[in-house]
Amino acid sequence: RLASFHSLLTNCSEYKQEDKWTFLVTGKEKGVPISPFLDVPSLVIKDKNEEGGMGIFFYKNAIVGGNWIIQERLDNDKFISSLLPENAPLSTVRVISSSSHWLDKGMKGLNSIKILSSVFRAGRAGADTDHSSILFDVNSANGVILKGTTNEHWYKIGLKNVKTCSWSSDHDITHHPDSKNKVTGAKIPEFEAALSCVRKSHFDILPNVPMVGWDVAFTTKGVMILEVNLSCNFF
Repeated sequence: RLASFHSLLTNCSEYKQEDKWTFLVTGKEKGVPISPFLDVPSLVIKDKNEEGGMGIFFYKNAIVGGNWIIQERLDNDKFISSLLPENAPLSTVRVISSSSHWLDKGMKGLNSIKILSSVFRAGRAGADTDHSSILFDVNSANGVILKGTTNEHWYKIGLKNVKTCSWSSDHDITHHPDSKNKVTGAKIPEFEAALSCVRKSHFDILPNVPMVGWDVAFTTKGVMILEVNLSCNFF
């Protein structure tokens, strides 16, 4: 609600970066380490056995006005993988940064950008994305992973859950429930460099947006920013 109000109040064009494709194009132009997209007009995906025109799908790429962002799948790097089960999804860190540039245009460069919080979303076994995950706080000062929690109780529906569903959660998880590996106390390599990248990206692309959520991935191809969230939560 606050982001919508600020966007309405200021008519700031930078809020257009909420659109995934707009962010990728702008990020590439500005030198942000975005997740790369394929530079082909379209893809044809076929089932290897079906015949008679069945099992064939056509995807028009966003680079030529289509609705699909076509990208190679990214994998967790060695460190992130060591914390997770083998079949876990790409597991990101949601970093929240703030900008005071819109309040004080005289504040120079990166001094106007601050890191507010970081949360490691440790994906669950068999999940396609880290929306199914254990949420571990991360100390933004040094990259050390703290204790975790879950928000699964938020998504229980139906009147029968009103009395039984917990309205809060404890931050007491230290091990990944699927891999049994200890997560709390581990230190994420390259974390300071990743946060520096977030701060620079915020100033270069969205200096007049007060608060931005960044999905940062530590992949086998390096640290990448997948997208920005401008009406985001902290995880």
